Amino acid sequence: MLAVLLIVLPEFGLVAPAWVVVTAVVALAAVSGGLTWLNLRAIALRPACSPDVGVRGRVVKALTPRGYVRVGNELWPAVCDSGPIAAGVPVIVTRMEGFRLVVEPAKDEP
Repeated sequence: MLAVLLIVLPEFGLVAPAWVVVTAVVALAAVSGGLTWLNLRAIALRPACSPDVGVRGRVVKALTPRGYVRVGNELWPAVCDSGPIAAGVPVIVTRMEGFRLVVEPAKDEP
């Protein structure tokens, strides 16, 4: 938007008044600051509740050794210490390290 005001318009003989340029800069800075603030808040959000040990899930992205597991309606980053697990395989949560689940393949289907 500023490029249009400062570079493109003068090419056609149109010059934006200083107050228009200042208003555009302030508006863009406010929008950028607001979006940055919202993004930082979203990053800092913690899950409402974490899966309990023993909960079953299903591998969404193969664990080689890291991937993703769906537990309930949530997608969690996960790791498997016992080796790679293909997508679609049922798993059981054994523990949580930070925001990463540690899972093992489920021995039997429920």
